[in-house]
Amino acid sequence: MNSKKIKFTLVEVAIAIGILALGIAAAMGIIGAAKQRMSKAESQWRRQHALTQAAEFLLLAPPDTMLPRAIFDYPEFTATINTSLPENLPDNVPSNTVGWQLSALHINLIDKTGKQVDSIVIDRLLHGGK
Repeated sequence: MNSKKIKFTLVEVAIAIGILALGIAAAMGIIGAAKQRMSKAESQWRRQHALTQAAEFLLLAPPDTMLPRAIFDYPEFTATINTSLPENLPDNVPSNTVGWQLSALHINLIDKTGKQVDSIVIDRLLHGGK
């Protein structure tokens, strides 16, 4: 039996290494972009979750209640609330009836730098117009 050895030229080896390097570079680019998108999505989810948690507490709490840190466990955020009259009510709809006031709660999520990063407006009935 006569076995033949397969030999590759230097050019063929260089081309194979180049193709392999391009494949690795493309895969690293895709992985880097995916990590960046995941990080951005996690940050958006965290902001939205913090805002939702603040809104849930403030909807159940009496007016002018401060958000306790024991419930709002987001050290990178604070939440502020402002109350105003609701906008765009039809003319035949009163905003105040027998001790109840329809109010718009403006809940703002503030980061450590003092920048507002998210907000929500919720209409709520308040007793006594508070």
